[in-house]
Amino acid sequence: MMNELDKIIPDPAIDRFVDASFDIADRIHEILEIRGISQKELAEMLGKKESQVSKWMTGTHNFTIKTLALLEARLGVPIFKVSNEKIEAKKTAEVCASVPA
Repeated sequence: MMNELDKIIPDPAIDRFVDASFDIADRIHEILEIRGISQKELAEMLGKKESQVSKWMTGTHNFTIKTLALLEARLGVPIFKVSNEKIEAKKTAEVCASVPA
């Protein structure tokens, strides 16, 4: 017998978003730990409230590119890297067929 939860189709985009959010928060935690910086000190460095930084560190925050750039500038290390991997050309029909509806 199938219940309503069994009917939910997984969304790879949501899965990727969640994974990336946690990866970013983990990376920031790692940098703070290595540098001996508290969340309160990070908040002061960024001109933000400690509660806002604490919220970011839960792994569920949707970081903007601007916030990531600010964090990287203040902490002096990369947090989020865009791949420079070569992309091979594919026909539109092939790409659309590989993406779940």
